[in-house]
Amino acid sequence: MLAELTKVEMVDGSPTISRIYINPDHVMSLVEDNLAYNNLKEGLLKAGVHEQFSVSRMVVYSGGTTTETILVMGDPRRIKEKLSGTKSILRG
Repeated sequence: MLAELTKVEMVDGSPTISRIYINPDHVMSLVEDNLAYNNLKEGLLKAGVHEQFSVSRMVVYSGGTTTETILVMGDPRRIKEKLSGTKSILRG
């Protein structure tokens, strides 16, 4: 099963957003990236993205000995939920 995520990248000095589909079995690591968040924040806010977004760096196995690093929108916990197909229940 593929998971739908939102990819963020810089194109000609401005951030662009695109939808991608990832095989969860190929994700090697997932880390929140505050530096990328600070670099992208102003441009994404102008594009209409909610101001409480976060950006995570995901390393994906591409086959053989190659990997690809992708910036995706969301914190690692929420991305993990999308990759596993489960949702956390709020208790309180």
